[in-house]
Amino acid sequence: MPKVTEEYLNEKKNFIVECTNEILKEKPLYQITMRDIIKKAGFSQGAIYRYYASIDEIYIDLINLNTNDNSLDEKVDELISSKKTEKEILFESIIAIGEYIDGLLDSVGGKTFYELIVHYGYDYEKRSTVFPKLKLKQSLEYAQTKLVEYFMNSISAGNLQSSIPVERLIKYICTSVDGISQVGAMSKVGTNNQDKALDINISEMFETLAEATINFLVE
Repeated sequence: MPKVTEEYLNEKKNFIVECTNEILKEKPLYQITMRDIIKKAGFSQGAIYRYYASIDEIYIDLINLNTNDNSLDEKVDELISSKKTEKEILFESIIAIGEYIDGLLDSVGGKTFYELIVHYGYDYEKRSTVFPKLKLKQSLEYAQTKLVEYFMNSISAGNLQSSIPVERLIKYICTSVDGISQVGAMSKVGTNNQDKALDINISEMFETLAEATINFLVE
């Protein structure tokens, strides 16, 4: 049997991902089955498992191939190491997270992003396996972790004070990031006039979050 090259494997996997992407235009991510993908790809029953052990692995590749680069990591690192004030760094870091998410909703697609959250939202076991492998989750986790560390260090050094308990402020920022992301994704799902009410400007929402955060801080 001739040796299967890495290039051949990648071509087959990319084809499977493309087929899955086509199916996503017809039905929600959480309703797609392996049988749907096998039929779309024209594979024999079981042949797809030579390339993917599960549909979750296909989703990981699909999302990662459409995820924008790691510019968020670099931006946050650059801000934290800059000579800007603590408030400026926190403000601009939150704005950077917003810009990254806004880009994700365009590159990954708001519909796919939203359906991914819904699909894994109530299945902790699958979520804990899939999410850590997603580039977008890695970047967002990195940015938020670095931001929290910087914030806590600034508080400990006496450079900043919070008018509310620090833990509450951190939870407020993190839950707001998740909430804006999900609502932003929802707003891109619909295409008819009834969905206009859901339209939001991601950049404006994150600017509001950044301003609200800064208002809780005292240098």
